[in-house]
Amino acid sequence: MTSSPASLAVSARLALAGRDVVRVGFGAARLTAGDGWGRPVDPERSRALVRAARDAGVDYFDTADALGPGVSETIIGETLGDADDVLVATKVGMLRAGPRTWDVLGHPNYLRQQVYSSLLRLRRERIDLLYLHRIDPAYPLADQLGALQDLRDQGLIARLGVSEPTAAQLDEVLALEPRLAAVQSLYNLVARDNAVIARTLDERGIPFVAYWPLIGRGLSHERHARLFAALAPIAADLDVSTAELALAWIFTTLPNGLAVVGSRSTRHLAGNVAASGVRLPVDALARIDDVVARELAGVRFDPSEPREDA
Repeated sequence: MTSSPASLAVSARLALAGRDVVRVGFGAARLTAGDGWGRPVDPERSRALVRAARDAGVDYFDTADALGPGVSETIIGETLGDADDVLVATKVGMLRAGPRTWDVLGHPNYLRQQVYSSLLRLRRERIDLLYLHRIDPAYPLADQLGALQDLRDQGLIARLGVSEPTAAQLDEVLALEPRLAAVQSLYNLVARDNAVIARTLDERGIPFVAYWPLIGRGLSHERHARLFAALAPIAADLDVSTAELALAWIFTTLPNGLAVVGSRSTRHLAGNVAASGVRLPVDALARIDDVVARELAGVRFDPSEPREDA
């Protein structure tokens, strides 16, 4: 059976951190040399990609101090500066001790230092949206959030979010920070566990931001290619690309959801933005579920697989 055409029944924009933005944000990991580490060989090409994203209608740019480290923030700062027509979000709370090392460090003074460093690299007087990148179990959450709340009270941060909390941690976060602006966590066609977190946030009117929305990690290149090839007929019936289909699945299943998408190609940017307003029909959702179940039977989602998305 051929699906009915995808419609523009969902809003292409949502409120995030006090701003109205396109539901597809620019995920800035690919502004680095690769896999979130190092300065690119041609920084001007990376700056041009940021400009192209803005020209394509993207008004939400998402980065982290750990990307580079500091490289992605620097390129965004060099390109966007203190422009007030875009929302720039970044994250603190991870420690890069080497190209393949991602550690968590929530010492309050480290978090404060990283916020000041991020402000310098982003060339901004205030960070629009600042996420605690990960919660560090070695320090009380009240101390980690408290350090960031103090900086918000000083006007250096506009809104606070948190990334990858468990359900229990989210309850604790909300008790300490009732003004929580957003949660950013893993969510895509294959990795769906955080749907529970997203539903909790939806009930509270808090946006959920999906990273790796195109399954940027977790599957081998071969398995990823097979999955997207199997999804291609569904996308063709709806007159969208497979990437747009994967993004539209997120926006259809998460009415209050956004996604940050990485890219090194300017030609993909417009398609990503176009997907932000697509709502998939019910029969297409069922067909997608069947494909995912068939293609990934017995396959474990493994974030160590070295693909890279957002």
